[in-house]
Order: sequence, then C-alpha cells, then structure tokens
Amino acid sequence: MKSNFIFYRIFLLFIISFLVTGCGLSKLSKIQQEGDLMVVESTLEKNLGTLEGLAKTGNKSIIVKTSRAFSSYSGFLEDKMEDAEIAGDYDTAGDMRDQAIENYKKSEMYAIKALRKSDKTFKEVRTVDLELLEKAILKVKKKDVEPLFWLAYSIARGISLQKDDPMQVIDLARVELMMRRILELDETFYFGSAHLFYAVYYGDRPPAIGGDLNKAKEHIDRVDEINDGKFLMSKYYLARYYAYPKLDEELYRKSLQSVIDAPDDIYPGEDAATSLAKSRSKRWLSQIDELFDTEIE
Repeated sequence: MKSNFIFYRIFLLFIISFLVTGCGLSKLSKIQQEGDLMVVESTLEKNLGTLEGLAKTGNKSIIVKTSRAFSSYSGFLEDKMEDAEIAGDYDTAGDMRDQAIENYKKSEMYAIKALRKSDKTFKEVRTVDLELLEKAILKVKKKDVEPLFWLAYSIARGISLQKDDPMQVIDLARVELMMRRILELDETFYFGSAHLFYAVYYGDRPPAIGGDLNKAKEHIDRVDEINDGKFLMSKYYLARYYAYPKLDEELYRKSLQSVIDAPDDIYPGEDAATSLAKSRSKRWLSQIDELFDTEIE
C-alpha cells in the first residue's frame, strides 16, 4: 500500500510538471516578462481553468499560483471598471466590479487552502476570533509569505471595491495583521507590495480615522529603496495616495508623467509590472483637471 502511494505521488508530480510546461502554462510562468498587457490579460484568463483543475491535486505550489493568478486577473477587471466609469458607462463598470469581486474571492479561497495546510485557523479567516487569528498569523513562517500575501491582498482589494459595506470594511483589521506579519518576515516580497498596502491604508482615509500622509509616503519611499527606483508602481501610488489627498497637483502630475516617460526596460525581466504602471498612470493623469477642479469648487 505504501509503495503504491509513493508511486502515485511521483506520477502526480510528473503530470503536474508536464502540464505546467505545456504551451499555455509555460507562457504563464514567464508572464512577468511580457510587456503587452493584452497578452498578459489573455494568458491569465485562458489559464485560470487549467490552474483550478491542477489545484485539485492538492499541490501547494499550484494552489498558491492559482490564488495569484485570480488576483492578477482581477486587477485587469478593475482597470476595465475604471475605464468604463470615466466613459460614463456605469452598467459595464458595475459588471466589471462584480466580476473583480468574485475573482478576488476565488483568490482568497485558494490562499486559504494553502495556509490551512499548516494551520486550520485560516479556514475561518473572516469569522474566527481576532485574537486567535493573530496567534495563527504570528506562527506563519517565511516559506508561507506568498500565500499569506495573496490572502491579505485579495481581501483588501475586495474591501476596496465594497467600501459601502460595513461588513466588508470591518475585515480590514484582519488584513492589517497579515500585512504587518509579511513586513516582519520579508518586506521585499513581490516588490515590497505590503508597503504599498500601507500607502493606501494611511493615504486613502482622513486623519480622524487613522489616515497619515507622512506614513503613506514613508512606505512608498521604502518600496523605491527596495527596488532601486525601478518599480514604477511606487510613483503611481505616490500620485494617488500622497499627492492627490495632499492636493499637490504639481507632484501628482510630475509623478505620473515620470512613469509614462520612463524607459520600457527600466526593470529588466519585469516588463508586465512596468507596462501596468504606465497604463494606470496615463489613465489617472488624463483625469487631473477633473480631480483637482473638483477640490477647488
């Protein structure tokens, strides 16, 4: 019986390896090197079903990749939502928002599957007593930073898309505990994106409820330090979550324009991140007159 189980595990690993190196998933594994965002989005969308099928094998690495893929694809849905809102097409914007929320929920589900292998507490991450969750989070080791990040990120983005729902916003405290642990274990993970969470955490709300623009900028500056200024998304965040709430139109324009003008190969091997930062910067720079005129009125 034991030898049959070992054989099954070896066979399973072989099949997973074969499928991952197949045409679609092979392209997915190198997606960060793709500068064409249409190709990135299409590759993610086409492989979501395949990843879900592979995740059923219970392979933790595949489960984490599935979580990341759903969160990454949701980002494109959010971009379409923003484009539709700018165009005044609120029906499409609402549909894109709903789809993004559902995909973030799937990302959350797969991240939970990965983490609960080590601690069952994560199975009830939204409902378990906050003190018990904190204890489980503090037990997380560096090897599980990735699923912890995608869990926190997917919940945070879902909250951002449902700000009018107090039952969603209340879970922000749980996200903050997870992001704090990520900074303790590996602040450089995924370009230092846990710092960008705190840029939003402090920059997207008024001081009366915990907002602090100086702290937001400190976290953004740390991302620049981690990436030697090559990760352009930090400058996009500087515009949205520091310059805009501070009503600094000059810094807002300068930050976004610097992203747009940066060389496409500024961060070798991370073309997708660079292209995404450029695309979002163009969208938000195009709204500068409306954004700052609204404040003046």
